[in-house]
Amino acid sequence: MSSDIINEAMDPTGMITEVSKGSISSSSSSATILNDEDYLEKHNHNDQDHDHDHDHDDSENNEDTGYVSSSASSFTGSSSNGPNYLQRSDSTNSVAYIDLGKLLFVNDFDFGLNLDTVSDKTKQKFNDMKLKTKEKFNMSQRSVEFIKLQEIFQKRLAKFDERVHKNLESSSTEKLFYAIALFLIVSAGFIIGKYPTYFPLFHTVIFSILIPIRCYTFFKISYEYFLADLCYYVNLLLMTFIWIFPNSPTLFISVFSLSLGTLSFAVITWRNSLVLHSIEKTTSSFVHVMPPVTMFVLVHELPKDHIKERFPGIAAVDNWDFFYGIFWTSVYYTIWQVSYHFFITIRKREKIAQGKATSLTFLKRRQKHTVLGKFVNSLPTVWLQTLVFTFIQFFYQILAMMLCPIWFKYKHACGAFVLFIFVWASYNGATYYIDVFGKRFENEVDRLRNEIKNLQQENEKLQFSPLNKPQSFNDDLIKPLENLPESAIEE
Repeated sequence: MSSDIINEAMDPTGMITEVSKGSISSSSSSATILNDEDYLEKHNHNDQDHDHDHDHDDSENNEDTGYVSSSASSFTGSSSNGPNYLQRSDSTNSVAYIDLGKLLFVNDFDFGLNLDTVSDKTKQKFNDMKLKTKEKFNMSQRSVEFIKLQEIFQKRLAKFDERVHKNLESSSTEKLFYAIALFLIVSAGFIIGKYPTYFPLFHTVIFSILIPIRCYTFFKISYEYFLADLCYYVNLLLMTFIWIFPNSPTLFISVFSLSLGTLSFAVITWRNSLVLHSIEKTTSSFVHVMPPVTMFVLVHELPKDHIKERFPGIAAVDNWDFFYGIFWTSVYYTIWQVSYHFFITIRKREKIAQGKATSLTFLKRRQKHTVLGKFVNSLPTVWLQTLVFTFIQFFYQILAMMLCPIWFKYKHACGAFVLFIFVWASYNGATYYIDVFGKRFENEVDRLRNEIKNLQQENEKLQFSPLNKPQSFNDDLIKPLENLPESAIEE
């Protein structure tokens, strides 16, 4: 006989099961519905067979726990062989067993059972099991937090070590370039003293190596418009005079004035630094320092016969005419300035507006806090700012070449001035090594100190965290366990 009644019962293992839509069978093939009295009688009989130490008042327990037995699902065995136990149904509508282990961490969970009815030994085992489980849970939480904290500290320490090595240790290429640059400086002094006639060739070889590297690096970082600046223009004029037009006195006067004028004072004004391990900074120093040195060698170190034969343009200038020099220097300067504004300022204005860097934009940003910079930036339009900047640069050039007649006439004064420019660039390089690297290292140490301080604070918070303390276990918070056999708890 079939039945659609949903039954709830407690199996021998203490797990709650739900039996639905089962068929009831017995030896007499008739459906049997258990009433409360039959269920109490069978339950007392089973308890007496399994544990003689337990005395239960089943009627009161059934009323307290609210168990309602309305049907049994699939009795196994025969009634003559012993008590019939309710087995879990395989129906798809049945509910899975509840994992009581996960409920051990919920202190106020009502198990619906009574621990007071079991022996003290079983109760102690049950409590020890819960306490060990809670301690393992807390230890796992603490270990996870400690591992995370240790990983964070190791990562920050590794980053600090990487930053320090990056700032203090140069790459192999920079080390090699440092040695080469130092060798070239010594070689330049030796050539000037022993073989001055080969110094223009020496200058040309270095120029042919460094300038292509500069072009590559500037195009790579989008600084190609800086290659149109006056310093590179003067270097090209010098190469033109040495190898193409050595018999031009006007070209010689212009190159001499621009080299020992604008380029020399640019080392002081713009703080060019002779940093030997840096290709970029060494190239900048070369562009500004080598033309004055070369002009000093051509005018004051070469033999007179060699000058007349190799550089007739220098031999044609007996006495320096100040106004003549200003005129021709202004002509060559104007050629460069007009070409610069046509090819860069006008034709590339869209890219400049998009953020492409030029000398004008760089100086406007760098000198914005000075009086001159505030004046230029305060002008209403860009073309007016460019015009004012052009005139300022032109008058700066005229002012810088005021001493050129002295440098042309007096060898020792010219040599002292060139040496002063070289020493100034070297001093700027020393400042870079000491101050910049020292400040970088100091900043890295301060950053690591702050990170360690933050990690210590996090560690202190972790130590005082509730997860770091064993939580007190209160047996009173657990509701009584009822109808749970001792053998099930031990399992």
